[in-house]
Amino acid sequence: MRVVRLLLVDDCLEFRKLLERLLRRPGFEVTGSVSSGEEALATLSEVCPDVVILDLAMPGLNGLETAKRIRQERADVKLLILSLHSTPEYRQAADAIGVDAYICKSDLVPELSLTLARLCE
Repeated sequence: MRVVRLLLVDDCLEFRKLLERLLRRPGFEVTGSVSSGEEALATLSEVCPDVVILDLAMPGLNGLETAKRIRQERADVKLLILSLHSTPEYRQAADAIGVDAYICKSDLVPELSLTLARLCE
């Protein structure tokens, strides 16, 4: 079985812990968990993720800017944005950058596994 390596990026430690619990299953490995876009960029080459799961609203580099920079460095990494904001403008901005998936945090539980499965087929 292929193991999908994940990098979690969210400024809320409790939310990252929740994500880790949700992703604790065969086929997934959380290789990194950081609180900012800057940390994500600094650890990207160390943790070699297949998928980066990003919060949209973070201090410093927000999720869109972080996604844009990751896309420039590693075109092969899948990008998944999780956000409380589900407006069309945010989704369109994410699409323009090349984000692979966008999930509203209110839909996290039913959508996360399905979306990751689709991204990693």
